[in-house]
This record gives sequence, structure tokens and C-alpha cells, in this order.
Amino acid sequence: MRFRVLRWIRSDGATGNKQYREVIVQARRLTIGRGSDQHLQIADPKLFENHAVIRPGRGREGAMVVEALTPSGVIVNGRNRLVSTLNPGDEVRIGPAVLVVEPVQKGAPFTLRFRMAEQENGRLDRLHVLSLSDSGLSKRFWSLMLASGVAAIFLLVPMAAALYQPLRPLLRATSMVPNDGLWSPGPLHASHAFIGGDCNACHTSPFQPIENVQCTSCHSKVEHHVAVTSPAIALFDLKRCGACHVEHAETPSVVSRDQRLCSDCHSDLKTKLPKTPLLNVKDFGLDHPDFRVNVLQGRENPKGGFDWTSVRLDVLPGVKRFERSHLRFSHNQHLARKGIKGPDGDEVLQCANCHTPDASGRVMQPIKMEQHCSRCHSLRFDEKDPTTLVPHGDIDGVYKTLISHFSLRFLEGDAGSVRTSSAFVRRPGGRGGTVSREERGQARDWAEQQALLAARDLFERRVCVDCHEVDKNPALPGLQQWRVEPVKLTQVWMPRARFDHQAHKTTECIACHTSVNVSKTSGDVLMPTIAECRVCHAGASSRNKLPSDCLMCHQFHLPGRGLFDLQATMESQDRPRAGIIQRMREQSP
Repeated sequence: MRFRVLRWIRSDGATGNKQYREVIVQARRLTIGRGSDQHLQIADPKLFENHAVIRPGRGREGAMVVEALTPSGVIVNGRNRLVSTLNPGDEVRIGPAVLVVEPVQKGAPFTLRFRMAEQENGRLDRLHVLSLSDSGLSKRFWSLMLASGVAAIFLLVPMAAALYQPLRPLLRATSMVPNDGLWSPGPLHASHAFIGGDCNACHTSPFQPIENVQCTSCHSKVEHHVAVTSPAIALFDLKRCGACHVEHAETPSVVSRDQRLCSDCHSDLKTKLPKTPLLNVKDFGLDHPDFRVNVLQGRENPKGGFDWTSVRLDVLPGVKRFERSHLRFSHNQHLARKGIKGPDGDEVLQCANCHTPDASGRVMQPIKMEQHCSRCHSLRFDEKDPTTLVPHGDIDGVYKTLISHFSLRFLEGDAGSVRTSSAFVRRPGGRGGTVSREERGQARDWAEQQALLAARDLFERRVCVDCHEVDKNPALPGLQQWRVEPVKLTQVWMPRARFDHQAHKTTECIACHTSVNVSKTSGDVLMPTIAECRVCHAGASSRNKLPSDCLMCHQFHLPGRGLFDLQATMESQDRPRAGIIQRMREQSP
């Protein structure tokens, strides 16, 4: 059913013609009331939210009926009705609203003219044409006054707070008076929210960029990108913290990740620093050298012990030097598809059986023999006694364990080539007496002989030699003739980069470490090349792969490079460089 409502807006004062706004309602019935969901809403508190409806009637075609939904009814042609058939010309009053039924035309919607009773005297009509001049106000005067007020409140007063130092704290502390805080381009980042509205904390000089000293006054432990004693420090003389750390910009991070901040120098680093060992890099997906990894290299300390240093290898792939961890290990053997023999039968090992990330997810936890290897690689030296285990990584402990074990066997009457009469002396109920010096010598000689045989088996045939590099010097006595080379595995292969294993846990290890299944020696460098990373990662502007900017893998403030605020000392004039460097070292923690 279609209803056509002509709402009276105003009357033309010159001609007397009335202006209407036409509204077409497509509904089964036309609802009228005070509620906001009614087709004709009449804002009168005396009416019900759903006061009445106009619906098709019974009988002749096109007949319409007004029906009151409340006991108060509606007024049709001056009479109160609950239900009434509507004819052309009928006038229906519902509160202050007046509805007049228009003649019905075939095929046309049912038409009503709608007005408010107040419009009959023209008061609302006059309100529509009221102008500013009718109120006696001047547009020009009040426009100038308003512009002057805005300039004074939002420009002159804040400028006074910015330029006159004694007035600044007073105005900034008063919430009712505007200050230069109104000029803030945006809120502070969450990491700096504790500053609140104290603009003086950073902006000490009006209309001047924030200097680095304002940042390092709080961030005093931030370190530099290059060593402060290096000539390359001159490249950062004019660099500001604010160039990379953006505030008041409502960004999700206070650190700008625009890789141009890095590539402006690193894309042509060879020109700026011809002797630098670093390679030029511009974009990870388009122009980035292959990775260079570091491995640990051991060296004996003349004072005793073993020192490990990190050595940088050639660019992957094609590494010419290998890791020398002194460990004998084959990934190919342990990751065999058919599995390996375990204590409970054949089992197939996975990378996660030995390699698990630490709590941060970035670095793998160290491999420990007791935790990862001992289940299959037993340290048992006497197959007849499952409790006979030698300690791991302690040759002196191995010697003591063997001597103690075989001495006990002698005293308990071991079926050997020596006499066992002393065993009865030590047993309860046996013959009285003490062990003679000769018998003690026999026990010591036999225990040392058996310990030496067991040690030769451990160090030369099985157990230790299975996983370790063992050297032998027959000229030395006893267990001193064997030396197990110390083992230390590389934990951080790329110290100048960051990688999060936790973020890649949905990817199989072999997807990146592709050559692990064919590696037969522990010296193989199994780190992925840049080609493996580019399968998923691309440059910062990539759309079909994961966009990867410089800060995803690298950090600017590097440890061990000197404090960042020492740059101000480098920029001091009329001072010799040697003196500057000495002052830096004195100030550094």
C-alpha cells in the first residue's frame, strides 16, 4: 500500500501560495504517534507513542479507515471516533496535527495533507525567514570581533606563554587559560604518556626542534650505531633523535619504520666509507647481500683453559670455513626417515626433540647432554651393572668413579686373578682381622688396571669417542693420556641481526634449513641463505609477500658502541680529537 503525505512547510507572503514537502510511504498501514518509529511522528507529550493508524477498509475499493489505538480516540470532522471511514475532504485531528484527506484518483496513492495547528496563524512561517539583520546585529562587526577573539585566545596568549619564560609554567598549569599546549599536533605516544601536558619537558626552546640532549636526559643508556671512537661517527653529527622517533603523530609505534632512514646511508656506504667491511644494501627484496654468519672458534689459553671467540665467515652460500665445535654429530643419521635405534626400539626424531627456543622465542636453548642425548647415549661403563655411570664433562670425575667402582668390586670378592681372601674379612660374619698392606696394594693395582681398561674402552672405542674429539698422549700416566676437546656450539649465528623463531613456528624447520637432512658432519653451516627468506619475505613496499623493512631484522642502537649522548661531545669546537675521545671513555659506564 502506498501513502502520499504532503507536509505544509511555509506560505509565500506575496502570493499566499502554500509550499509542501512530499513524502511517499510504502507500508501496509500508516502509523501515527509520538514514537520515533512512527511514519508520522507528532512531538506532543499528550499523545501515545503508537496513537493511531490509517489502513485499508472493507467494502468498496480504495476505502481507507482511521483507527485509534488508544481510548482517547481521534477527532474526525469535529467528532471523537475510535474507528472511522475516511472520505475526500475529511479532516482528522490528532493532538496538534491536522490531516486532510485528498480526493482519491485511480491508480494514485492515498493522499493526505499534513500540517500543525500552530501553522494556521503563521508564527512558524515567520521563523523560517528570520535573518541576522532582523535581530539588529551587524555581520561585519561581529565577524571582526569573533576573529579577533579567536586570534587573541588561540594565538596571542599561547605565543606569550611560549616566548616569555616566567609566564609559561603559570599558563600551562592553569586549565582555564589557553597556552601553547593548544598547538600540539596530536597526543603523545603511550610510552611518553606519563609526561602529560608538560610541554616544557621536551620543548625547552620555542619554535625550535627538540635537541638530542632533551631525549638523552631521560634515555641516558641508549647506545650509538657505530663506535664513538670511530671516524664514522662524523656521519651522525647532524642526526636528530626526532628523525627516526616520531611523536604527536598518532602512529602505532614511536619508531619510524621508513627504511629510507637506513638506506640513505647504507645504499652507498662504500662511497662514504671506502674502507668499511660492510656491503651496500638498499632493499631486502631487491638489493641486499647474502648473509654472513659468525661461528665460535676455540683457542687454548696459555694460562690454562679454553677461550672461544666469534669469527665471521664468508658470505653464504659457499662458506669456506666450517664450525669447529669439537663435536662429532651427523644430522643425516639422527634425522633418518626410517628412524634410529632408541631405548624403546626404532623411533623417528624431529628437530624439536633437541632444538627448542628460549622464553623470548629468538634464540635456541643450549644443547645439553643430560637433557637431549643421555636417553640414547648412555655413559654406562659396566654392562653388568646398569647403575655404573661416569660423569659427563669431568675427566677427573671419570677417574674417581672408575677407581671407586673397581675397588668396591675387589673388596666384594670380584672373580679376578687376585686373591679374594680379604673379601671375607670385610663381610659380616667373616674372619676377624684387618687387611694387610700387601692386600691393599693388590686391591689398588687391580682397581687401577681395571679402571685403565674401562677408560680405554670409553675414550677410544665407544661412548666418549662417539660424540667427541679425543686426543691421546701415551707418554702421560693413567687417565692423563686422554684429552677430550671442549665443546661449545654457536648460539648466535648473526649477532647483527634479529630473528624470532616463535614468529615462524608455523613453518617447518626444514623449509629454511634445507640442507639439514644431508649434513653428515657437525662442522656444516646449516644456516638458511637469503634465498630461503625471500620465499616469504620481500621489500618494504611489497604487496604479494610479507613486507620486510630494515627494522624487522636489524636494530639501530647497538651494544658496545658508546652512549648516544656523547655525540654532543664530538661536536664540541676547538678541542683536539684525542681529548674528546678520552672524555667519552671517562663518561661511558
